[in-house]
This record gives sequence, C-alpha cells and structure tokens, in this order.
Amino acid sequence: MHAVEPAWRSVVLARDAMAFPERTILHAGPPVDLARIARPILNSAVMAALLENWAEDAAEAEAMILSGTIRLAPAQDHGAMVPLAAVFSPNMAAQVVVDLANPVRRVLAPMNGGMVKAQRLGLAGPEILAHLKWINGNLAATLSIIVDRDIPLIPIADAALLAGDDCHGRTGEGTRRVIEAIAPRLGSDTPERHFLDGAPGFFLNLWMAAAKLIASAAEIPGSSLITAMGANGVDAGIQLGGRPGCWFTAPAIPPEGALVDGATPDDRLGAIGDSALVDALGFGAMLGEPTGVPRAHLLPLEHPAFALSQARVGLPTTALAAKATAPRIALGILDRSGRRGRIGGGIYTPPAALFAEALRAIA
Repeated sequence: MHAVEPAWRSVVLARDAMAFPERTILHAGPPVDLARIARPILNSAVMAALLENWAEDAAEAEAMILSGTIRLAPAQDHGAMVPLAAVFSPNMAAQVVVDLANPVRRVLAPMNGGMVKAQRLGLAGPEILAHLKWINGNLAATLSIIVDRDIPLIPIADAALLAGDDCHGRTGEGTRRVIEAIAPRLGSDTPERHFLDGAPGFFLNLWMAAAKLIASAAEIPGSSLITAMGANGVDAGIQLGGRPGCWFTAPAIPPEGALVDGATPDDRLGAIGDSALVDALGFGAMLGEPTGVPRAHLLPLEHPAFALSQARVGLPTTALAAKATAPRIALGILDRSGRRGRIGGGIYTPPAALFAEALRAIA
C-alpha cells in the first residue's frame, strides 16, 4: 500500500477506459436490491439512462431500471468510485487515476458535479440532466485537453492535510492545488474555471480513486485490511483484502448530524456513497480519535510519503476487533424522497458486528 503512487493521468470516456458491462450503470456501495432501491440512486440512474439515450423519457428509463433491462452494479467491483447517490455510465467522462509504480493499475471516478445540481445529490429533472450534459460535455472536453501530464495526488493530499483539509468532508485546499496544477492552460475567465473555483469538492472524486488504488493493493491472502467500503442508502458493505470481491453487508442506518431547517430525522436516507473508503483508509472522520481509541491502535503505520502530515494509512479489521469498535465515517445526509438533495451532514458508524463477520470469513 505504501508503494502505490496515485496520479491523475487523463479525462476520457468511461467506455474507453474500462470494459464497461453492456447497458449497465455503476453505483456506490454493495449490490442494490431493486425491490428496495433508494430513491436518490434511482433518480441518478434515470438521469444516466437519459444521458445515454437508452430511454425516451424518465418514466421509460425508470421502468427499464426496475425491470433489470438496464442493469445496476457496484462501482467498486468494476474499478470505479462514486460519491453519495452519483452513478457512472459508459458515456460519462472518467477521471483516470493510475498507480505510477504500476501503471497497469488504475481506478476511475466521474467528474465532480459542483455544489447545486450535482448528480451525487440524487435529484432528477431537466435542470439536473442539462447540468450532467455540461459536466460530461464542455467541462470534460476542456479537461481532456489540458490534463496532459500526470498529476501526483499524494503530495497534494499531504500538503492539503497540513493546511486543514481532511481529504473527505474538507477538500478545499486539495482542490485549489489541483486547479493550480492545470491553471496555465485552463484560463482565468472561462465557464470551466468559474465552475471549478466554485466547486471545493472537486478534489474528492480524484482522492476517492486514489484511496481505492492504495487500499486495493492489500488484496492478498489473509489480509484483514479494508479494501472496499461503501453504502447504497439501504445496505452498507465492506470487503477485506483476503476476500476480494466478496461484500459483507449490514443495514445502512442514517448518519447522525445537523440537518437543514425543515428536515426531520425521518427524512434521512441511510448511509450512501463510496467515499466511506476514504475514512476507512485513515482520512476524514478518522483523523480524530474515533470512539476514544487512539488512532495508532487502529491505524498502525504512518505512510512514508505523507512526510508533512504524518498520516496513518490502512485499517486492519483485526485492530477493530481487538478494540471492539468501528470506524467513524463522515457522510453527507440525503433526503430519502429524492426531492431535496443534501439535507445535512454527519457521522455514520457501521455496526462492529459487520467487521467481526468479515474477519471470521478470512480467519
């Protein structure tokens, strides 16, 4: 894991960067049960189906998804990462993050949609679709031209941590440094530059892909390190290095945190998003002293490339079991009805039994 050198290499169509399964949309977390699908993911999948021209209108798209004509599959099982209720489809732009130490290894992430009409919020409608088309059209076309050299991501993350980022909920400094790296060819007064300047979370999608590259290096026999973690609003799940591709799941309870005016606890969707892996790697909410257990007991090793921040990276479930605890995950809280988008933010704590079950499976 310490040998991985993630770098943002390019922006290309997803179908050109991976063997995309036929008529499939990728989502966060473990596999979705269509009978219990969360409305925000269904909304995002409908928007993706319309972007792909697989359906004439939203009603047809929804029917095709619920019948299985358009398939849904976990992004992490296909070398991709998506935040919250975002989805990934073949003709969306893919940010390609490679391991410079082994360039055959790569993870993809969709473009960050900004703060208001982003597909990660699980909304649907003409304005959402129009914004999705702009993100995957104008913005993607611009970035595909100007991202013409590898941009190493650990040095950016290390400096950003020192400046107050946590590489999950706070990524403003990381975003600023990424924009700085491409600014000479981006221009200072273009729609694309104005969008990026107003999208402090732009670095997150890139860092999610980097986190997956780092974590998945632990896919070796007997490894108890967490290599996949995410939730789909209904179920939360993890994978361990010793059982790659095998999801261990539990109900996705909603995060606990502050809500916007007018929202109630009953409005909260269950935990959602692949960004949970960022915290499980040692960032986000895990930068504190989770559940009163010293970080050094849960995250045993400092990562040598994080010379400035001295970040500890890599969470073995053996450490969680020894302390009878679970990681703390910082997540946005979405409206379960799919009408209001983000209604707050807080902390999701998965059940300790989930990690105990996974650990027994590799014992």
